[in-house]
Amino acid sequence: MKKLNLLIIILIISGTLFAQEVVKEELFKVNRDSVEFVNYEGPHDKFETADEIRGIGISLGGKSEQLSGTRTYNNKYSILHLFDPEGQGLLNGDIFSIEKDAVVDHIDNVRRILSGYLQTAYSYSKEDSDVLAEFASYYNAVYRGNFEYFISAYNKIVTDNLDSEKAGISTRYMEWPGNTQILIPLTPGGKMAIDTISDNTVIEDLRTQDDKGIEPRKDMVELKEKDIEAEQTKIEDKKEVILQKESELQAEKEQLNNESENLSDKEITSKENIIAQKEQILNQEKEEVKKEDVVQKERQDAVQKEREQIAKDENKLIDQQSKAGVAAKTKTSMVPFLVIDKDNSDYMGRIALINTETGEIEKKSSINTVRGRRYYLLDGKLLIVSGIDKAPQSVRLMFLNSETLEVISQGNYDVFADSDVLINGKNIYAVVRENDSWYVGKFNPELKLLVRSNQEVLSHTPLQLNKGILYAQLSNGKIAPISPDTLEGMGK
Repeated sequence: MKKLNLLIIILIISGTLFAQEVVKEELFKVNRDSVEFVNYEGPHDKFETADEIRGIGISLGGKSEQLSGTRTYNNKYSILHLFDPEGQGLLNGDIFSIEKDAVVDHIDNVRRILSGYLQTAYSYSKEDSDVLAEFASYYNAVYRGNFEYFISAYNKIVTDNLDSEKAGISTRYMEWPGNTQILIPLTPGGKMAIDTISDNTVIEDLRTQDDKGIEPRKDMVELKEKDIEAEQTKIEDKKEVILQKESELQAEKEQLNNESENLSDKEITSKENIIAQKEQILNQEKEEVKKEDVVQKERQDAVQKEREQIAKDENKLIDQQSKAGVAAKTKTSMVPFLVIDKDNSDYMGRIALINTETGEIEKKSSINTVRGRRYYLLDGKLLIVSGIDKAPQSVRLMFLNSETLEVISQGNYDVFADSDVLINGKNIYAVVRENDSWYVGKFNPELKLLVRSNQEVLSHTPLQLNKGILYAQLSNGKIAPISPDTLEGMGK
């Protein structure tokens, strides 16, 4: 009897642990296209590969049944696993925090960390982890600041560890460090459900996008198909168990019938009651499996309809692109313009191409950290000062393609964020930093620093060329003539 009780306890514990799964439908129920993240797009003085960033999440992981307490990574990121097996049907959750010393500045990297964690902790494939991480970011952005929602949806063990000011994720990267608690919703012990990913509201909104949301919709469908296949396998296993139980129950009935002459009425009644109870439970199981079968059939039909709709939308998109190609033959004149981000305290901007006929923006550069109020032209390329002076970000000179606005090259030396820029022939002059001091620097057309001045200058100094002499204001306030070739002072 003790062995039986121990076995029951083990089964209960293991069932609780291994049933911890990410609630896909909770992540997928939000409208992903209602959220637009503002990321840092500019130079860095340190680069990490996608695999290195993903490795942060992997190091925070470990199998879900082994997770407990808080796991941290270099005091920059942490995961808190919170699970209440008696949570009355509410969600459990993992809380991923971006700590104040973190330097992550792009939502793609947040997703890479989350994906690595999900893959390790919950044994998802890399592809599925990527999709889940993407939707986790949208989900947490949508519910950012909605603490009443978190209280209504999650177990107390989760909300007790949430800060109402930090729960979720801001859409602006500047607000992430020390101010972010990303929730990964976990079931109280049930299946992984993804039906709401194909909610009509979400799908129709995706279809309004320029690309009709083709790729994310395909991702959704593939996830649902895999989920349906997994659920159908479970159903077939249940059917096999039911058949076995039916066979055993029939054998019990026959045995009772054969033994009835040798049993008392009380014994017969007792055995009949046991058989009746087993039969009742079996009928309930059969009814439940029947309902599950119907649900999976309906889900499969919905997936097939969505696949057909995707195919139709792809054909429409191809037709639209073909027509757009014909229209593009009549080329419209466009001019570059520096569009300022009015919501940014530093008023940084990005280069855009403006349609001269309509005034509409036709294209934008990915770089959104252009400093000052100007760009410069050199050999048909756009020269800008871009970036943020905070490691691992940096401020550098950059060249953009004047037609595609893609980055051509990036300087190799730190430049003052509000530096004046002077172009003289093929040479480029700007204020550069060495340690904590500022100097005039001369760059070649490849944006490599050739030489710097031997005198310190004010970071905000104008750079002026007059009759072959470069003038700049020194750190002591004096105006100094400087050789434009050697950048050595020419004064006495």
